[in-house]
Amino acid sequence: MKKKSLSLYIIIFMLICQVFAVVAPVVAINEKKEELIKERCDTIKDGLKNVQREDAKVRVHLGSKYELILNNYIMPLNVKLVEKNLSNADLVENQNNFVDAKTTFSNDYISYQQQLEELVAMDCKEEPEKFYDKLVKVRQKRKTMDQDTMLLRHLISKHIRLVTKLKEKI
Repeated sequence: MKKKSLSLYIIIFMLICQVFAVVAPVVAINEKKEELIKERCDTIKDGLKNVQREDAKVRVHLGSKYELILNNYIMPLNVKLVEKNLSNADLVENQNNFVDAKTTFSNDYISYQQQLEELVAMDCKEEPEKFYDKLVKVRQKRKTMDQDTMLLRHLISKHIRLVTKLKEKI
């Protein structure tokens, strides 16, 4: 009886561990990677700080350009079209999608920047596995940022196509 209950507790424990592993997986690294991270910790962190600085510049540049496009081109055109009773549902929808995508871009960037700051603050000599795990998560956040910018580019291109189509109609 004791063996069965012990087995049951072990199975339950393993299931709980799997659930938490899904929530916060830790990427296992081999000893070679672990040693390389420990040896090159300072160089890696310097590189990450450079990425952090450059990403901040790019984010400010892109954010201001997206704001300029929205406030100086997309929104004024839609307002003018409404004033002239030429409102275009596709342009309005694209504007709303652009606003949503710009908000997502800003929120994702904040999340990425916070995670990158946490990564830079970690001691990669003492905890190379946790450092590597966090690095993988930061890389994924950075990919999300790339997807956000691709979506915004797509919406800008779509806006141009819609305006061209509208111009041909008028």
